[in-house]
Amino acid sequence: MVPHIFRYEISPHIFVYLECKGILYSSQSRFQKIEVVESLDFGRMLVLDGVINLTERDEYVYHEMLVHVPLFSHPNPSKVLIVGGGDGGTAREVVKHEGISRVQQVEIDEEVIAISKEYFPSLGLALDHPKVNVLLMDAIEYVRGLEEKFDVILIDSTDPVINQSEGLFTVPFYTDCLNALTEQGILAAQVGDTYFETNLVLSVVTTLKEVFPLVRIYLAPIPSYTLAPYSFAFCSKTIHPGAGSRFSLFGTGFQARYYNTQVHQAAFALPEHLKRELEK
Repeated sequence: MVPHIFRYEISPHIFVYLECKGILYSSQSRFQKIEVVESLDFGRMLVLDGVINLTERDEYVYHEMLVHVPLFSHPNPSKVLIVGGGDGGTAREVVKHEGISRVQQVEIDEEVIAISKEYFPSLGLALDHPKVNVLLMDAIEYVRGLEEKFDVILIDSTDPVINQSEGLFTVPFYTDCLNALTEQGILAAQVGDTYFETNLVLSVVTTLKEVFPLVRIYLAPIPSYTLAPYSFAFCSKTIHPGAGSRFSLFGTGFQARYYNTQVHQAAFALPEHLKRELEK
């Protein structure tokens, strides 16, 4: 029996082939093609427009690093805005923080939510948490002129090469996010592969620096995404990552599989070639 093979591109000259049991679900929503693929090594994978969005085996690395780095850096986070994140993994990590009173999630594609609840319940069911309010609309429109202020904004979107996400990587959108943050507010966002997508990462960082007084890149290994470390952006008006943080709360009933205080600090240690590129 010939196995199902899922192929994805790392660079124009490098492709990864994953042996899979088959496709469990496939549909075309108003915004993107949505597939759930059962792989042998990564378990179930949520694939959007042919790009792996998450896998059962390593999704926790991505979601913990996107969420806990900014939340443990903020002195007292209470209100969180999640842009995208329809699979529910980001919300799942946010509500682990006891001080959170409100999570506003803005997701454009309701099909992603429905599919995640069915095929990835350990993630999707977090969207039914009483602190989480899900709004189905374009986040660009939502943050434009937004009067409510948030302590932390988490941008859990697909890559900028995907049509519906392109506007989430622009100066106008980042400016609206800056205005929606409290004075001690922090924005964190997924950025991309630091080795094969260096130009993309540098472009996003340059755009963020046009808006935010402080921008730092931090890294985490996410094997199903790429061969190189994956990058996130930490942006704020005044708060430095780890400065005045709530590290003392970690380990007192707080559960994580990848993140800890040592990982938090080490994630901001960049290789010399990347430091030079970012400082240009």
